[in-house]
Amino acid sequence: MQYLKDEVRKSISEEALKEFALKGYEGASVRNIAKNSNTSVGNFYKYFSSKGDLYENVIGSVYHRFIDYIKRFDTVEFNENTELIFYELVEEIMEIFNESSAEISILLNQSKGSKYENCKSIFVDFTTNIVTEKMKYELSIKGKRLRDNFSIYLVSNSLVESIAIIVKERQDGAEVRKLILNIIDIFLNDIINKLDSEDVK
Repeated sequence: MQYLKDEVRKSISEEALKEFALKGYEGASVRNIAKNSNTSVGNFYKYFSSKGDLYENVIGSVYHRFIDYIKRFDTVEFNENTELIFYELVEEIMEIFNESSAEISILLNQSKGSKYENCKSIFVDFTTNIVTEKMKYELSIKGKRLRDNFSIYLVSNSLVESIAIIVKERQDGAEVRKLILNIIDIFLNDIINKLDSEDVK
């Protein structure tokens, strides 16, 4: 019956999420996932061709949604209206954390060996670039320019690591969202006055 097949697939996916969260992609065992979902390894392979295929099924849609939102920032031009656009897009990304914090936690903390193991570095680069461009615009209004964005890169690394810890240690989506917004404020509040800048000649 199709109902039973759907139930088995759903059970395998749910147990896979737990296994990936606990042991990471590399450490996750198809045998354990099959056992915990009350099916055999042979039956598992009727639904998924490999551990990688299962990982893609469980994590892929969240990863691609996350990356799509990040790419939307590439089209943002910094001007007097940017602040509103910036925070609207941040809110949209926060919604992903709210709805899929378990999947995001796996991507940021437990994806080594998978096709998405570069997710954290993508997030760091994205944060560095968007904050750098925002600061360049705000400094230009003051007749200044950014000498070096290395400090922003360091802050971005620390921010992403903090977010990774939040989604690993906290499961409630609303709490995750609140903690992330708080940590963003802690790291980025008044950062413009702490950067290495100089007057435009």
